Amino acid sequence: MQNNRKIVEKYQAEKLLRFINFLIDYVLINLSLYGIGMLMGTLYYATGSETVYNIIMSFDNRLVEWSISIVILVGYYLLFEYLTKGRTIGKFITGTVVVKEDGSVPVFNDILKRSFSRIVPFDAISFLGSNGWHDSWSETKVVKRKPFLEAVDRENSIEDIGKLAEI
Repeated sequence: MQNNRKIVEKYQAEKLLRFINFLIDYVLINLSLYGIGMLMGTLYYATGSETVYNIIMSFDNRLVEWSISIVILVGYYLLFEYLTKGRTIGKFITGTVVVKEDGSVPVFNDILKRSFSRIVPFDAISFLGSNGWHDSWSETKVVKRKPFLEAVDRENSIEDIGKLAEI
């Protein structure tokens, strides 16, 4: 999939699709945070453990809340986009995928950059410009998966025909 920059640009996902991805993933991340709170509450209720109580009370600290939120946010995007080769649940639902600017599959470091870039304040509204910060900084794009893959297959078929003609 090397050197498919024109195909990437042609099939880049629209801002509405990107916004829907964001909303779906945002809801799931917040549900994860809520689930952790429910788990801790249930654990305390079931055990009556003072240690669990102290952990719960530490959540009342802004720095701890912020740190846990960052770990969940970065972990969600890092795990999903790395393990599924560029897709989160939001991207599965909208039929989009992350690719490098040249059309190749992002590697771990690309996904890591994307994931950590998301903690920058106002990253979510950086899409009001031409490209979001977490895309720019990681040199990635989000494309409509099915038409992108079909176009890459057509391009590769044409290149194969050219190679056969040279023989």
